Amino acid sequence: MGCGDVGRRIAKELIGQGVTATDITAYVHTVVSAESCSRIGVMALKLDLDNLQRDLNLCSGANFYYTIPPQKSGVKDERTRALLGQWRVSDVRPKQVVVISTTGVYGDCDGQWVDELSPTQPQTERGKRRLDSEQQWLSWGEQANVSVRILRVPGIYAYSRLPRERLKKRTPVVRAEECGYTNRIHADDLAAVCVVAMERGGNGERYNVTDGTPGKISEYLQAAAHVLGMEPLPEITMAQAQLELSQGMLSYLNESRKISNKKMLEEMGIKLRYPDFMQGIKN
Repeated sequence: MGCGDVGRRIAKELIGQGVTATDITAYVHTVVSAESCSRIGVMALKLDLDNLQRDLNLCSGANFYYTIPPQKSGVKDERTRALLGQWRVSDVRPKQVVVISTTGVYGDCDGQWVDELSPTQPQTERGKRRLDSEQQWLSWGEQANVSVRILRVPGIYAYSRLPRERLKKRTPVVRAEECGYTNRIHADDLAAVCVVAMERGGNGERYNVTDGTPGKISEYLQAAAHVLGMEPLPEITMAQAQLELSQGMLSYLNESRKISNKKMLEEMGIKLRYPDFMQGIKN
């Protein structure tokens, strides 16, 4: 459910492991996404969780991947609430569930290492919505006796996902020495982890899904510019950034943490294709 870029990569991963494409159903929001699913042989059904009217009985007994972000305002995830509310009324119960959340639930950690036992203290509404989503899913799973696994995901990247428009605008980056730490995962690695989590993840468990190599956002953006054959981006101080950059970008810059992926690697036996963005940025 939510079969955009990551959802289609999950579908391709499943197909590559022998799942028949016609055994996969994708719930999508746009015609473009539906057409993209059709090209890989996957049936797509239109769905709007902000105005939920579709019967979802197909989800019963299925391995269910949920990749839809919450709506863009508020501190509660109303989309998850709508979906689970309908499931309760209709007694829809998937076989098991993998939910994509975000490492933003940890909030600003002042550049310290974070693992799944670290406190969740989101400062942004975005992070609070995601934490609410996690809590809704885990509570529902316990009540419905359905295994739910939460994947906390940082910035997702791939060559096809490079921020081309931002780079074309030559938006400045904050100097690396003043930047906090950010974390990433290649989209293909994320898709592979989603599939493995369905097979090997623990009921009610949360996993940080990162490449385990924290870095600076400025380093990533400069590397992206280089890969695309562009000149290096102009660099500014953090003080200048407060005046020049958007509130959305500042909300990311004002949080710093290093995310440990040890639990993911050890408990699920994950072998990452791209353990560092410099290895994966061209793919």
